[in-house]
Amino acid sequence: MKSLPGGEMNSLRCYIHNDREAVGTCIGCGNFICSDCRVTINGKNYCEICVQELVNSKDERNENLKNNSSNGTTIYMNNSSNNNGYYGNNNRERLAPVKSKIAAGILAIVLGGIGVHKFYLGKSFQGIMSLLFCWTGIPAFIGFIEGIIYLTSSDEKFAYKYGGRYIEKY
Repeated sequence: MKSLPGGEMNSLRCYIHNDREAVGTCIGCGNFICSDCRVTINGKNYCEICVQELVNSKDERNENLKNNSSNGTTIYMNNSSNNNGYYGNNNRERLAPVKSKIAAGILAIVLGGIGVHKFYLGKSFQGIMSLLFCWTGIPAFIGFIEGIIYLTSSDEKFAYKYGGRYIEKY
């Protein structure tokens, strides 16, 4: 275990393997994970448990599609008018953001000129570009507008755009 300047111990340990140092955070559950537990999908870190939940969810949805299409005709449509496409296939789930939209909005309004909100949302390239052009004032203006958009968007829309996970509605 590494000790910090004040003599306290570093607690960034894998939540499954407590004896191993964490190398990242699972975006599905937010827990610290080691290199053995980490599964990278499209550049995002997941723990093995969240990946298994995603696979099981996909298998369950495929099984439901097979059972519902026994007559040979399959129609894919979204007949619910209140979910805007951000809910899971069954109406027991909803998409919840992993990052706080309030924190992102406040960071964008206050520190948007240097791109802090972009780094917070995992958009490092856009954050670097904001830093490079902060002297123009354009990133500050864009950050202010984005902050208002973040704060006024629904949780589902924010989660859909900036990363989220499905949770039970009830």
